[in-house]
Amino acid sequence: MEKVKLSYLIYFIIALGTIILFMSAYKAEKIYEEKLILVTNNKIKEAAKECYLKKECDNKIKLQDLYDKKYLEEVINPITKEIMDRELCLEYKNEKVNFCD
Repeated sequence: MEKVKLSYLIYFIIALGTIILFMSAYKAEKIYEEKLILVTNNKIKEAAKECYLKKECDNKIKLQDLYDKKYLEEVINPITKEIMDRELCLEYKNEKVNFCD
């Protein structure tokens, strides 16, 4: 009888450990993807800010404008591996570059 209870306890601990391991891996993957998106967005914003500071861009520009003015090469979404939308809008307000609403 004791061996049966012990084996159930061992299976329970293994199952619990496996669940915790998979949950941790999933969360780590999500954090990694968020950081990739953040880096890509910051790259776009830095290129736009440089364009604004050199007075070659207006208050609102599109990603295509940055490509045309050679501030940026074609940007690829690091998660989906697709080319970012060329119509993506950026605006310069209060010395900060943000994506349009």
